[in-house]
Amino acid sequence: MNESDAHLDDLIREHYESRRPRPGRLAALEEMLVGPAVATKTRRTLFAGSKHTTVLLAACVTLSAAAGALLALAGVYGFGGLKPTTEREPAADIIAVQFYAEWCKPSQIVTRRVDALQEASADKRVLFLRLDLTDDTRREQAHLLMASLGCGHIWDTQCGRTGELLLVDGHARRPITTLNQDNDAEQMIVALTQALAQAAVP
Repeated sequence: MNESDAHLDDLIREHYESRRPRPGRLAALEEMLVGPAVATKTRRTLFAGSKHTTVLLAACVTLSAAAGALLALAGVYGFGGLKPTTEREPAADIIAVQFYAEWCKPSQIVTRRVDALQEASADKRVLFLRLDLTDDTRREQAHLLMASLGCGHIWDTQCGRTGELLLVDGHARRPITTLNQDNDAEQMIVALTQALAQAAVP
């Protein structure tokens, strides 16, 4: 039996005999397994349930004995009030999809205006997506990306027309409006503002 296993056995025995393991023994075992810096930071930031409960999380433990010790500690002390978060990450309200190709002159005009639009809307939840349709390989990649975003139906409807900027509801995945070289930068800003107002509330 190695030193960490012996410490672990003593710790478990103390737990079942008194239900009050000595904090110093636990701290020593934590530092043996993951190092004093990580153990100290963990004890300061993670608490669960009661004053005698410590949850030890190790980013990477490769030795089987150390991994087994960590699992045993989790089982002995429980996870108490530590619960996985149920908060959703903020999603884009609008997905601005530009259909671009190197050989398409209107695409060059739209690109400059989209770049200005992106700067003007930096504080908004807008995902700017430039799909390169220059050749068959890049067109297929663009198709796969749209499908992965849940916008495959939009691709089928839009049919890969270059030189267009499509504003899509980021929650409902429905197209709101289409812009092109006939819309100047100011008109694009107004259109984006209106699209944001129309976007479905998640």
